[in-house]
Amino acid sequence: MEAQSAFGHGSVAFTKLPHSQWTDYFLKVPLNDSEFDVTTREIDILKPEVRELLSSEEHAFQRIEDLIGDENDLSLITIMFRVFRTYGHNMSSDVFKRFIGDDGKLEEPLMGDAKDILSLYGAAHFGTTTDYILEKVLMFTSNHLESLLAGGTCPPHISRLIRNTLYLPQRWNMEAVVAREYITFYEQEEDHDKMLLKLAKLNFKLLQLHYIKELKTFITWWMKLDLTSKIPTQFRERIVEAWLAGLMIYFEPQFSGGRVIAAKFIYLLTILADACDHYFSIPELTRLVECVVRWSPDEVDTLEEMSRLVFQLTLDVFDDIERELKILVRANLDLIKWARGNQMPCFEEYVEVGGVALTSYATLMYSFVGMGETVVKEAYEWVISRPKLIKSLAAKGRLMDDMTDFENDMSNGFAANAINYYMKQFLVTKEEAILECQKMIVDTNKTVNEELLKTTAVPHLVLKQAHNFGRLLHVLDSHSDDIYNCSEGKLKEYIVTLLVDPIRF
Repeated sequence: MEAQSAFGHGSVAFTKLPHSQWTDYFLKVPLNDSEFDVTTREIDILKPEVRELLSSEEHAFQRIEDLIGDENDLSLITIMFRVFRTYGHNMSSDVFKRFIGDDGKLEEPLMGDAKDILSLYGAAHFGTTTDYILEKVLMFTSNHLESLLAGGTCPPHISRLIRNTLYLPQRWNMEAVVAREYITFYEQEEDHDKMLLKLAKLNFKLLQLHYIKELKTFITWWMKLDLTSKIPTQFRERIVEAWLAGLMIYFEPQFSGGRVIAAKFIYLLTILADACDHYFSIPELTRLVECVVRWSPDEVDTLEEMSRLVFQLTLDVFDDIERELKILVRANLDLIKWARGNQMPCFEEYVEVGGVALTSYATLMYSFVGMGETVVKEAYEWVISRPKLIKSLAAKGRLMDDMTDFENDMSNGFAANAINYYMKQFLVTKEEAILECQKMIVDTNKTVNEELLKTTAVPHLVLKQAHNFGRLLHVLDSHSDDIYNCSEGKLKEYIVTLLVDPIRF
């Protein structure tokens, strides 16, 4: 992380950021425990009725093979494709060939329904390295949706959904945000089912209550640390933002404990990154790294005051993933040396080491803590093996973060940036380097989708965590938005959507 981004390294010169406006706000939000009980009871009353309604529709999935064979309903095929691939089943993209002409466009009779086009656009983001038909689908649907927005012919609620999806496709967006947006959209559909809508609203209301209670606990933990009196004023206070990053990794209420642990981890990484970027000298950082690598609490008194504080905090939080922490701090030291010295790595080496320094591996390892002992052991072993899926996510994160931070890094003399190294190694312009890195990110997304379908020996829950880490990267670094550090814009929109704006019945 650095002053201008979420998980990367930034400039040596410090850009002072205002304190988060949200910490005091949520600490003061009133919370009535009786609301939990009332909402839960209402949900329990509706569940049997909704279960009966849905079970009456399940017959359709008993003849999937038949449907795939001769079905010409674009909406149904698209939904089936997205559901199958979401849960790791490799339904062939060839099912879309029946709807697409040689020019890559939909057949004329199918072009009138904006919702079908939107759903097809979402399906295209599940493409792998061999789903060539989906490349055509993505190009056509994105252009068509842009035209629909420009034409102003869609109802407002559909236009809003198109705009949000074009900004960040559902495949890579926060699950909780997608759910809230769709509830708002579905309510304005004339044929919506009132019972389904009410259950969805009640479920989201319960989530909001749960999130606010959890967030209050997290903020209280931070206040008891009294870090503001111990660390320099230029260090970032990003408590609610760190919790939101934890929510991006998993939003389900049953993972509350793990989410809070992940939020603590992310916040402490913020402190570590600020110290590395703006406070430590190379000798100070080297001594801290050596102390961490030896994992020696007895040596804490040999460190400088700030190093001592950082090491003590990391001992408290990182104990379960000691191995990954050692790799992480070594990678951070390499990046700082590259950024402040004359040594220049090759582009490929930088992306690999930079992906580690971005905390990709450590964040994933830490996100498994709250998922149960049997899952944790298997998940740890999988990440330690450095599978292609995780390597791809780490590389993507490094590229996305550096594209967001390039101008700021260069203006502050921070050389360790993928764009900078690509320009120098391949003797190309900034624009050419950015274009190539954008292509790499697109290709990496296809590889991630492919690996999620191929990695069948790993529990789906673990793979979902990896996918959610990919979501986090997109939310934090899409469109060069500095989500983690900006109090306005998308960050404020997400917080208001999830926590401030109540569900209305």
